[in-house]
Amino acid sequence: MLTPRTKTLLQNLAAYAIAAVIIAYASRGVTWSQVAAACRHSSFSLFILASTGGFLIWFIGETFLYSRLFSYFHAPTTPRELLPTMAAVYFLQIVNSWVAGGAFVLFLHVRKRVPWLMSGCTLLFQGYLDAILFSALTLLAIAVVPTSPIRLGLIYAGAALGACSLIASFFLSWGSRLRSTNWLRWMFYDRPSMSTFLIAQPSQYARLFGIRLLIVIGAGLALYGQFVSFHIRVPLLQTLALTPFIVAIGNSPFSPGGIGTTQLVFTLAFARFAAKDDLFALSLAVTVFNLIVRMPMGLAMGAPLAAEAVEVETEFVPARKVAQL
Repeated sequence: MLTPRTKTLLQNLAAYAIAAVIIAYASRGVTWSQVAAACRHSSFSLFILASTGGFLIWFIGETFLYSRLFSYFHAPTTPRELLPTMAAVYFLQIVNSWVAGGAFVLFLHVRKRVPWLMSGCTLLFQGYLDAILFSALTLLAIAVVPTSPIRLGLIYAGAALGACSLIASFFLSWGSRLRSTNWLRWMFYDRPSMSTFLIAQPSQYARLFGIRLLIVIGAGLALYGQFVSFHIRVPLLQTLALTPFIVAIGNSPFSPGGIGTTQLVFTLAFARFAAKDDLFALSLAVTVFNLIVRMPMGLAMGAPLAAEAVEVETEFVPARKVAQL
């Protein structure tokens, strides 16, 4: 029988194998000499500047976003207090976003004494807000830039926004009017772990939406700078229109660090604006940059994360001893 560690290793290997297959598919018809030529003709300094700016926008912006999220629904949390955990999250995203989210759960449980399931539901709440925002931005982009390739997602974005709006109305309005015996009420509304959904106010929705929106706009501007550095002529409006989709795909839990999905999105979504070899070369450069900046974070923040894990281990020791009696 496989041990949990072996299962995790096999799952990670499978994820990277899938990423490799996607890269191979995205690179069809592109030679490594073409990739090298595209990189040689790029503006390296501009690429580093745009990529560093984009990374800082993400890192600082999300540190502030999650500090507000945790402060609203659990206990006061400063961005500085959250920095080590955020660094661990960004490093663990090399594996996938689900594993990275575990660092947030660990932080909430150890530092803020939030129950495990409630911590997970708080992260689910932020994911739900992101789904609302990205769906709304996709519909706005289709309306403003009807020639954008993102128009293919019209039905999916509309369905996602409708479903999320129904969930919002349930917790903000009609859920409280259901009978106590109603299965929706006892399964979701009265569930203690779902307290974040229950106590969230429209003003808090708006503030969290605003922070995420600024992050997405900043990411779009950084992406435009990366295009310019590789002499790829994608209009700024088209870049901003596709940014929510790129962000959503890049954060997919099935993609380790965006490897594979980044190459696929770049070569397909922007195919009408540039040659495939230039787009593929840029996508590889983006992936390599993201890996390089995340690696030191794991080395620097491994000790604090390990200390929190040890504290959790001591929490379960008494229970194990009791079970053995």
